[in-house]
Amino acid sequence: MNTGQTMITFGALVLLTIVVLNMHRSINNAEFYLNDTRFGLEAIAIATSLIEEISQFPFDQASWDTTSLVKFPTDFTLPNDLGPDAGETSHDLFNDVDDFHNYSRLIVTEQNEYNLHCSVCYVNENDPDIPLNGRSFFKKITITISNSISNDTTRMNYIHGFWFFN
Repeated sequence: MNTGQTMITFGALVLLTIVVLNMHRSINNAEFYLNDTRFGLEAIAIATSLIEEISQFPFDQASWDTTSLVKFPTDFTLPNDLGPDAGETSHDLFNDVDDFHNYSRLIVTEQNEYNLHCSVCYVNENDPDIPLNGRSFFKKITITISNSISNDTTRMNYIHGFWFFN
């Protein structure tokens, strides 16, 4: 081989190396985004599942009282008392929406580990983004899920309203 052929061969190897490295970087980036999307979808599924579970519970323990036909916000649990009642030591013993206030747990799936946290507060029907210091006919459930792999946090809100039909 002469010098010209050697230079062409060397240039081809450099070009091939650049192409291979760029291809490898592209594949790694695609895998990162696919994993991030998969973990995000799994977090959304977990949060949606918990929202569906919570929505099956009564609004408040006072809403079980059928002796009073008319309910007022003052009948419901005080904002500082939201959370599990005495004796409700596990998720299986919860009996109303606000028992999920400050509920946390670790969820392990085949893909990842997720830290779930749930909070409940009263909100005004006209401005559900601002928690109330008092009581109302609406409770906002906020579920926050983070995982150990991605730096993304999933947050979902659900407004649970009190409706009474006689």
